[in-house]
Amino acid sequence: MDREAVLRRAIHLSAPLYLVYYFLPSPLWSGGPPREVGLLAVLLIVLLVEALRLVIGFHVPGLRGYEATRMSAGAWAAIGLAFVMLFFPLSLVAPVVVGMALIDPLISVLRRTPWYPWIPLVAHFILVLATLLVFYAPSVQVLGAAALASPLAVGVEALRSKRVDDDFLMVVVPLIGMSIVMML
Repeated sequence: MDREAVLRRAIHLSAPLYLVYYFLPSPLWSGGPPREVGLLAVLLIVLLVEALRLVIGFHVPGLRGYEATRMSAGAWAAIGLAFVMLFFPLSLVAPVVVGMALIDPLISVLRRTPWYPWIPLVAHFILVLATLLVFYAPSVQVLGAAALASPLAVGVEALRSKRVDDDFLMVVVPLIGMSIVMML
């Protein structure tokens, strides 16, 4: 495995650290902006750096070759994380962020083996269910949310699109599915 792939996987595995957002005070400091403004400011910085990267063309370690001329997976992930953190509670965001962080790298290892997609589906289901059970009592609704989130996440990861990256989709799509189940 090359250094760039190791770096990409390390970044993926660090995604749950962003959940610290939910534990930040709001306002961020006395008389300061609410944490939502801080989140949007960080997203704006990420998008400005991404725009500069695309215009100037400098290389960022860990990016894939095809990302040289289009928005990077990291920028897409930042958009997805900001969206879900702004509009959804930790109890629903944590399972999909943990799922994306751990299962996307697992898929990259297993994609061309007989274990794909079964091991990623089962692993995602177990991760999401375990994370949901930290926040909710066991119920058919929780089981249903995990059962729906897993095929959605693994399914959207398999999509190949020039317009949107799977790092965005693996967070947003399962979260919307889980939210619908949890509202029933």
